[in-house]
Amino acid sequence: MASRNKKYRRNLATWMKAESASKPLFKTKDYGNPVSIGAKEIGAASNHWVEPFLSANDACIRRLNLRVEVRTDSDLHVLFTPGPHIGAIPLLNPATRKVVAGLLVEPRFEWSNLGSIFNAIGYSVEPTLGGAPLVPGSAREVPPWVIAGPVIQRLAKLLQHRRRGFVERAEIRQSPRGQIQWTDWAKKQVPSGQWSQFPCTFSEPDDDPDLIATVRWTLLRLKEELNVVAFSLPGRFLLSRTEELLSVIGSGKIKHPVSTFFTETATSEWVSNALEAMMWVAEERGLGGARNLDGLAWDISIDSVWEAWVASFASSLAGQLGMTSSPFASTRRSLFWQGSVRSMGSLAPDVELKGPERIVWIDAKYKPHMELLAQHGWSGLSEEIRGEHRADLHQALAYASLADVKTVDTLLLYPQIRNMDRPLKTVATVTSGRRCVRLILATVPFGYKSPDHETQYLNVFREILHEPSF
Repeated sequence: MASRNKKYRRNLATWMKAESASKPLFKTKDYGNPVSIGAKEIGAASNHWVEPFLSANDACIRRLNLRVEVRTDSDLHVLFTPGPHIGAIPLLNPATRKVVAGLLVEPRFEWSNLGSIFNAIGYSVEPTLGGAPLVPGSAREVPPWVIAGPVIQRLAKLLQHRRRGFVERAEIRQSPRGQIQWTDWAKKQVPSGQWSQFPCTFSEPDDDPDLIATVRWTLLRLKEELNVVAFSLPGRFLLSRTEELLSVIGSGKIKHPVSTFFTETATSEWVSNALEAMMWVAEERGLGGARNLDGLAWDISIDSVWEAWVASFASSLAGQLGMTSSPFASTRRSLFWQGSVRSMGSLAPDVELKGPERIVWIDAKYKPHMELLAQHGWSGLSEEIRGEHRADLHQALAYASLADVKTVDTLLLYPQIRNMDRPLKTVATVTSGRRCVRLILATVPFGYKSPDHETQYLNVFREILHEPSF
């Protein structure tokens, strides 16, 4: 019987892989080339497929912030142009609403660079997982740490906020506790001469043993998958986190997560989120592709990742400059309007570096503007790019008015596209009375290659910001 079940599971896995392989996975990169999809790719039978197709996939299209364009060049097709989101989504047939294809938007700067950034920011920004059917063929295209990171975060929060309940225990004790099972004592202890050994049942506060056993199984499974990518920075980081959590719960029994356990045990948001994540692992959804070709739907704003990376860079830079770093919400400055008509409510630079008689405002811009300026100059930019860049400069100069100090620098940081030893940078100076304002445009790499690479860039920016203002 066991042999027959094993053969059935093997045949089922083979069929599922063949089924997944027959469904195309379209790939592009953030802010990259558009993906063209026609009736043939999504199994549409009629000529009036576009509107139903877009309607069926509207939620996923909005999830990846794709720009949609319908074209009729040679035949009718839809163009999806990627923007600031990366991730994977399923594409549904307009008639049956079944998954017929997948779309994967990869990071422009490669997975290894994204992994370096996740390692640096400690997964403070993480993907949104699930919420849609599985994406065919995506599991082997996405590194396991993309999915493993949020799972480990959820398990860590569960253990941090766990609430102990009362667990029933049964022990044979010399000092009675709780209720003595006299019948068992008379049948087992007395005949063997163990008169002073009492079988007792009692309740004591402890973690839910089944829940902890399920967490232990999940962490061991993640450890197995992450060992495959232990050579990478995020792989090593998450393996370390996995070991930390295993040491917190200690050794003991393991239990495979099941859906019934999911519904019966979800007593809080922490437990519910952790159980959902453990089911992803149990169902082998996109944790490396060794067992299943289909992966979880997921997405993440690459703009948010870049902002977190710049905040991490700014924190290290502040230490080099002897300044303090205040990122995100703490930098927000309210605008107080008078009258019935109001506009935006605040100015919010990404990071503030503060020192004696000096402020450095830093804003993260995940845009190719610096590279385009270096290649084509201001006059060579399109009107659309010039309009975007002009708005960024006006915003940066507005930040300069937020502090009444002698020297104010506003630094716009762009990703460095080319492989260079030093950043692209340019400085504009504006003086007003005793104040000197510098507007600095510069690039930083999307992740470091090594600790020496990090030190090199911090030293370069220390020089840039130590240059005299007059």
